[in-house]
Amino acid sequence: MKIVLFVSLIIIFILIIYLFLLKKELKRITFEIKKQKDTDTNQLLHQEMACRELQNLIGEINAILKSVKEEKIKIEKSKNSLNKMMMNVSHDLRTPLTSALGYMDILISNNLDMEKEKELKIVKERLKRLEELINSFFDFSKVVSNSANIKLEKVNLVAILEESILRYYEDYEKEKRKIILNSIRKCEMISNKEMLSRIFDNLIGNAYKHSKSDLKVKLKIAEGIKITFSNEIESNELDMNHLFDEFYTLDISRTKGNTGLGLAIAKEFTENLHGKIKATKRKNIITIILTFPNK
Repeated sequence: MKIVLFVSLIIIFILIIYLFLLKKELKRITFEIKKQKDTDTNQLLHQEMACRELQNLIGEINAILKSVKEEKIKIEKSKNSLNKMMMNVSHDLRTPLTSALGYMDILISNNLDMEKEKELKIVKERLKRLEELINSFFDFSKVVSNSANIKLEKVNLVAILEESILRYYEDYEKEKRKIILNSIRKCEMISNKEMLSRIFDNLIGNAYKHSKSDLKVKLKIAEGIKITFSNEIESNELDMNHLFDEFYTLDISRTKGNTGLGLAIAKEFTENLHGKIKATKRKNIITIILTFPNK
C-alpha cells in the first residue's frame, strides 16, 4: 500500500513538473508569436520542449507564417510596380498637358470674338481640371512609394499651421469667411515640416472647397498633440466611413475641382508621421481631428 502511494506521489510530482514545463513552453511560444506580429522578421518558431503535439502545432504555425510572409512579399512587389506605373503615367501625361495649356493661352491672347474666346476658356478650364487631377494622382503615388524615406527633425507645429492658414487667408477673405485659430504660442515636435504643411494645406483647402462657413482650427496639448478643423458642411450625404478613401467625392461632376485625393493624402502623411486622423459629424458640423504623440 505504501509502495503504491509512493509511486502515485512520484507520478503526480512528474505530472506537475511536466504541466509546469508545458505552460512555460506555451508562454514562450506565445511571446514568439507576438514578436512575429510586432516585428518584421523572417525567424520561425522553434521548439525547446520534447512533445510530439507541440511539434505538430509549431509546424502548422510555421507553415502559416511562411505562407503569410510569401503573400506579403508578393503584395509588396505588386504595390511597388503599381506605384512606379502610376508615377510614370502621371509624368508622361503632365508634359503634353502643360504644352496644351500653353497653346491655349496663345490662342486666347489673340483677338478672338467673344463667343470663341468663351469656348476656349471653357476648354482651358477643363485642361486645368485635368492637370489638377494628374498632379494629385502623381503626388499620391509619391506619398505611397516614398513613405519609408521620411526625414525627421525638430519643428514648430504652430508656425507651420500659421503658414498654411496664411496661404488660404485671401481665398477665405474674398468669400467673407474666416479661419479662426485657437492655439498655444509654440509647440515643438519631431516630425517632417513639408509633410505637416501638406496635411494642413489639404485640410484647409478641403474645407474651403466644400463649405461656405468659417473654419475653426484648434491646437492643444494634453496627453498628446491634438489639432481640430471644424466647419459647416453643405451636404448631408457625406459618408463618414469613406471620407479618407482614395478618390471618394460627392462632387460627381467634379465641377468644384475635387479629386478625392486631398484627404487620402492627409491620412497617409499623418500615419507616416505616427499620428492618427479621424472625422466626426454632429448635425451639419464636421470636425477632422489630428493627434500626434507629444515627444
